[in-house]
Amino acid sequence: MPNIVTKTIAKHIDIAQHYPVACFLVLLSFAWVIYIGYTTHQLLHGIGYIFAVWFGAFVTDIITGIKPKDATGFPIKRPVNRELLVIIICTLLGLSMLFIRFVTDWNTLNKFTRLALLPLFLFVFPIVLSLIYLFRYKYKPKELGINLHYWYLPIFIHIIVGGITLWLAPEVSHWKEAYKEYGLLGMSFTGLISAALPEEFLRMLLQTRLGKAMNNMGLGFVLATIIWASMHIPVFGQDFKTNGWSGAIGGAARIVPIGLLWGYVTHRTKSLIPAVLIHGFNLWGLQNM
Repeated sequence: MPNIVTKTIAKHIDIAQHYPVACFLVLLSFAWVIYIGYTTHQLLHGIGYIFAVWFGAFVTDIITGIKPKDATGFPIKRPVNRELLVIIICTLLGLSMLFIRFVTDWNTLNKFTRLALLPLFLFVFPIVLSLIYLFRYKYKPKELGINLHYWYLPIFIHIIVGGITLWLAPEVSHWKEAYKEYGLLGMSFTGLISAALPEEFLRMLLQTRLGKAMNNMGLGFVLATIIWASMHIPVFGQDFKTNGWSGAIGGAARIVPIGLLWGYVTHRTKSLIPAVLIHGFNLWGLQNM
């Protein structure tokens, strides 16, 4: 055990040395959380949030190091720039729908306009993108991370995040509220199918394709989560008339660290399932400050 811990520490140091720009962006996102915590008198909450993200990545490395598994990984079978262009177009179409839905007054649009816009929801989730990869590009599910490798890892991550939340900021946990409102099945469907699966699928595509296109896996990894977080701006900005765009952008920046953890879990396990189970049941709310 001491040997694997030493190797994991050395691995993190090596990542910092090989990807200085990516690490700078990661530290910048951490600094933003600490700043928000300081200015809102939630400094311990912010520190706990950052520690949970780092320690979650650390534990992920230890578990995957103790029991390494042969995995298909995330191969790129078509020209990477062509794949990336398709991903970006689909992402922008989904983002446009989010802005229309949450920023504009959706209820004031006439029914024909709303009906015409409904197909854009296929890019929000992103159904069109998954169909392209399965049937146009001929990727097999296992090549897109559909496997049960390290299915038990989420237990450890939930213990870490949940424990720190209940210790430092129990008021942000919304497990009880979600259960009362949706029930177990509704809560699971909303968390896993509506949010986690499509978002982690998109993140996987972005971080692998951006990294390959830029010949810098670290930078591609970080930029993928920045893009993912940016897609939450319309949701955070639905009350922008009172809080302004700065609040929406700041809210999106606040979720970057936890998104980095989920992306790192996918990268290390070569599977979407652990990140989906962590993200889908992320009702601890540690990132909410």
